[in-house]
Formats: sequence, structure tokens, C-alpha cells
Amino acid sequence: MINRSFVILLLFSALLCSHLAGQPAEALLAARALIQRADSGAHIEDGGAISTCRADYYLFLLERKELAGIALVQQRIGATPEIVAADTSLFPFRDETESSVEKPVQDAIKLLLQRRAAAKRQASLGVSNRNPEISAIGQEIDCVINPISGFRLGSNSTHEILRLLRTGPTVAVDPGKAPPGSIIVSPTRSSPYGPIYLGHAGIVGSDGSIYSADARFGGARTKNFSLTSWIRTFSGTNGSYAFVLHAPSDKSARGL
Repeated sequence: MINRSFVILLLFSALLCSHLAGQPAEALLAARALIQRADSGAHIEDGGAISTCRADYYLFLLERKELAGIALVQQRIGATPEIVAADTSLFPFRDETESSVEKPVQDAIKLLLQRRAAAKRQASLGVSNRNPEISAIGQEIDCVINPISGFRLGSNSTHEILRLLRTGPTVAVDPGKAPPGSIIVSPTRSSPYGPIYLGHAGIVGSDGSIYSADARFGGARTKNFSLTSWIRTFSGTNGSYAFVLHAPSDKSARGL
């Protein structure tokens, strides 16, 4: 049986131009330099490149202490590179600008991330991430809230998590006074030429600590912030938002 990923690769590559492997080295260096300037404190990993008739795209993976994210740089012919997307997950892609990312490019990015995840699994057993995403923030929240409330985020994107919480069965609360069991989120902020401020999301525990996926431990859920340190880290740049889920009154976020 033909590998499903290989079939998908053939389908989207037929829509891309023929210069898939021909990006000049200086273009990659310029794209990487842009990301380094945009988040000078992050460890940066090249995630691969994709070429289309319209532009070249460069994928970069970022890690900084507890935080992990992904950035996509677009390089058009004769133009300077710019950041077209950055978040803890790029899926679903947001279409907020005229330079929207084509569906074949989105499919190619998924394959690049799947390839990276497979390599990580072979190199390091026991990593908690169970999907090809860079950050597992939504996945780890769902492990706690879904059995309690039946509600599921189903996304690792800070922007999508915030949207789902704003429109879901929740009540917004003051982040600085968020009670135990609250979900707190600070959406990633970025601009086309930097900076990038990676966001994050987690659950407030009974002791006022925040439990969230931690990049230092392969995305495992860890007690890694206090409410005070969260507000200090994110509120000045990303903004902080907290929500309480509607759940049966006899249930609570035990184990946090």
C-alpha cells in the first residue's frame, strides 16, 4: 500500500513550482537573521523550506525556556523577507492579510512537522508530545478539562485557544485573580519584521501555580509559573486572559 503521506506530498507538489529545492543559501540566511532579530532570546531550529510560483517560505521552530513556537517567513522575488505567521501552532491558519498562505503550502508545512516529529520520536523515547505540533499547550489542557467538563479546545494555537474560550461555555475573569481551575492564555504577538513575543496557555492550580506544557521537558505538563510570574511575563506584551469553564458543581481540577 502506498504511504498516505507520500500521496499527499505528490498532490501538493503538483501545485507547486518546479524550483522546490533551489532556494539560494543567502535567502535562508536572511530569513533566519530576521527570526533571530525578532526573538533574540530564542533557540532557533530550521524547519525546512517550501517554494511556490509566488514566493519561498522558510519554517523556523523557536524555543525559549518554557515556551515553544513556530514562525513562517515569506520571501518574494525582489522583496525583503517578512514574517507571515507566528504562534505556538499555525493551525488553523489565520487569513488576516493579503499575503495569505496557500493551502498547498499549509499541507507542506504539516508534512515538514510530521517528519520532524518522527525524527524526534526515534531520537528520544518518552517525549510526551503525541502529535507533530511544536507546542502541546492545548493538548495538555484538554487532558485535564475534557474529563471534567466535556469541553475540548482541540488546538495548540494561542489565538485559537483564546477564540474558543471567548465563544465557548466560559466566564471571563480577572487574570490576576483567576481561581483554581481557570484557563489562562496569553496570545502570541508578532509583526512582519519582528518582534515575536511567544504566547502560552495553562491551567491555574489550587496553590496559585500555573500548570502548562513545558518545552524544556518535551511538552510535558509542569508546574512552571506562578500567577504573579505569569502576569509579569506576559501582560506587558501579549496580554493575559483567564476563563472559568461551566462544569458540574461536584467536579474540580483534581491533581493540580
